[in-house]
Amino acid sequence: MNIIYNEKENTIDIKDGLKSQYFMIKALMILNLLNAALNVSYISESGIGFMQIIWLILGLVSIVVLYFFIFKKSSQEKIDTKTIVSLTEKKVFGAKRLSLQLTNGKHRDLAYLKSSEEIIKVKKMLSKLGISA
Repeated sequence: MNIIYNEKENTIDIKDGLKSQYFMIKALMILNLLNAALNVSYISESGIGFMQIIWLILGLVSIVVLYFFIFKKSSQEKIDTKTIVSLTEKKVFGAKRLSLQLTNGKHRDLAYLKSSEEIIKVKKMLSKLGISA
């Protein structure tokens, strides 16, 4: 993962491939939602069956995941430093996860920081820019 501060444009450049991963997740959720809609739309003479209920639940889960990835997550690769509110740190299964909270309410995950040295380096860089942790 490369996180570089561009002084000329006053941006942070993040190269981690998260944009393509989020695109694939969104595409699969849309495909899953279309499949669920087709399967739920078929109602037999006996009424709604077990499979229609399963597909309805899968469709609702797909809608929730799509909402989350469209409105709450960001995959920007160039982030203007003025749009960063703070650096958020969470512990997930004992590992530290960092994300940038943006002014539009979205979060940009920094998912591929492998070692504690990389985390410290990113924290130092952002603190020099005036972004609080």
